[in-house]
Amino acid sequence: MGRLREKIGNMSIRRKIVFYMYVVLIPLLLVICIAVTVYRYRESGNEYARLQRQNINNLQSSLDIIEEDVRNLSLNLAINNDIRSILTTDDPEAVSRDVRLWQNLAPMRMVEDIIALKGYIKTLSVYPENGVTPYLRCMDASSYISTLEEISATGIYQRTKALLGKGLWVYVPHGNGEIYQGSRSDKLVLCRAVYNTAKSQMLGYTTIGISLEAIEKLCRNALQSEKEAILLYEKNGGELLICGNVDEEVRGYIAENMQALKGNMQVRCGKREIYGGSVTDDQWIFFKVVPTKGFFDIFGEIAYIPLLLLIGISLGILPLTIIISYVISKPLEQVCVAMGKFRRGDFEQQIEITTKDEIGEVASCFNQMVTDIRELINKNYVMVLRERESELAVLQAQINPHFLYNALDSIYWQAEGEGDEKTAESVYELAQLFRLVLGQGKSMVTVEMELQLLERYLEIQKLRFHEQMNYSFEVEPAALNVKIPKLILQPFVENAVVHGMQDAVKDFKITVAARMEGAFVKFFVRDNGVGMDDVQLRRIWEEDSDKFYSGQRIGRYAIKNVRERLALKYGENFELNIESRVGRGTLVTVCLPADMEEG
Repeated sequence: MGRLREKIGNMSIRRKIVFYMYVVLIPLLLVICIAVTVYRYRESGNEYARLQRQNINNLQSSLDIIEEDVRNLSLNLAINNDIRSILTTDDPEAVSRDVRLWQNLAPMRMVEDIIALKGYIKTLSVYPENGVTPYLRCMDASSYISTLEEISATGIYQRTKALLGKGLWVYVPHGNGEIYQGSRSDKLVLCRAVYNTAKSQMLGYTTIGISLEAIEKLCRNALQSEKEAILLYEKNGGELLICGNVDEEVRGYIAENMQALKGNMQVRCGKREIYGGSVTDDQWIFFKVVPTKGFFDIFGEIAYIPLLLLIGISLGILPLTIIISYVISKPLEQVCVAMGKFRRGDFEQQIEITTKDEIGEVASCFNQMVTDIRELINKNYVMVLRERESELAVLQAQINPHFLYNALDSIYWQAEGEGDEKTAESVYELAQLFRLVLGQGKSMVTVEMELQLLERYLEIQKLRFHEQMNYSFEVEPAALNVKIPKLILQPFVENAVVHGMQDAVKDFKITVAARMEGAFVKFFVRDNGVGMDDVQLRRIWEEDSDKFYSGQRIGRYAIKNVRERLALKYGENFELNIESRVGRGTLVTVCLPADMEEG
């Protein structure tokens, strides 16, 4: 159990969702399949009995037709006036002189047509008791016992006579017997004694034989397997036909309980089930014996459907569970991806929240955490920047400005006294630059003061490059009093001088412009130097500043540090853009909120 719990715990969210869905659904499906199996088991048993009963009814209808046809024919022979006239004639010898007496005096031609039409009637006989020549007709080359004296001595005759006009069905095997001198096939024979109206005198004896093969064919058609059997009896219990295999135990049970079973009954005898039926007022009684269907027999027939249902639904819901697991786990994957990027230093990660469920709450908490950490880091940057400014202030305090200014002043007058005006001018410009950089220790200055610093720096550089470099300022008066962070533009001007003057570019010019645009002040630092390609431009923003600028001579404040200072000061409310083309120069655009100086 512990290992299983550990394996489940190590699964991904998607697999856990699929696993738990199957843990819930499979027992439910099993319960449904078991319920379906039980229902089908009961229905299968009922259906089996219903089919057997339907089979019995079909057989009963077919046997009814045959038995009723033969019985009606026998009754018609017994009540026909022409035939009764022959049976009651006072001069049998005179009547017997007519060889075709039965065709001429009785409707035997019509009877013969009926026999030919039915097909299953094979023999017909009429034995008059008054001595008239009997009517003996065999369609299958069988031969009747020819005289009444021989017939009257048989047991079948005596049993028939005792019934006083009622019919008696008997089974007659092929060969010699009590009815035929020679029978070509097994037959079922309906025997009837013809009496006068008062039933005081027997007038004649009739038999109609039908082919047992026709009856057996009907019975075999009703059998659905080799393990089934049909037993046919006449109403008094005489056995007429056994079709199929049946053991003696079942035969004995039927013989003992025939009267109770002859209706539409269904009983069990050992491993067999017995279905009873009767034909035309119990003239024939028949039973169908079938093997009892046990649990495993029925289960083997019905289990495959619930099993296929279980397998089909289990496989069918797999794509659905995968889709559901994907929909549920996708936001979590987005959170994991965002966490990975955040761990690698991307503090701008934010997850789009599309739901208000627990996953949406996790994403919201993550977004808030990233925002809080980013603000905390920014505050730490501000603290570091302030520490640097404090160090700068300490450094400024350590250097005695008056001593520095006085020393530069002395050098200036010495150069002036010696007539070296160029050196004197350089020293003067340097002194003015130091005053602007180190003076007052302010972090925010006006645009006018920043431009003065740039002008002093450019004057010093111009002394270095002589007439090769020129510069100009294009500033709107309204922008002069705007306050901006100190030394924001100087790194770009220095970068233009250091890199733009490479390869001794002639007529090199730097233009610094400033103008108001609504609530913003916009600065432009433009040069016509060597420029940069796209790779160099991307490296300015992508490479680590310390690594990238370690070999560059661009001044104390790097370009990337300028952007970080602006981000700390203005957040996202500023613009810094660098455009450059090789051989055409560089344009730096800085757009800042206009913070006007009071007074």
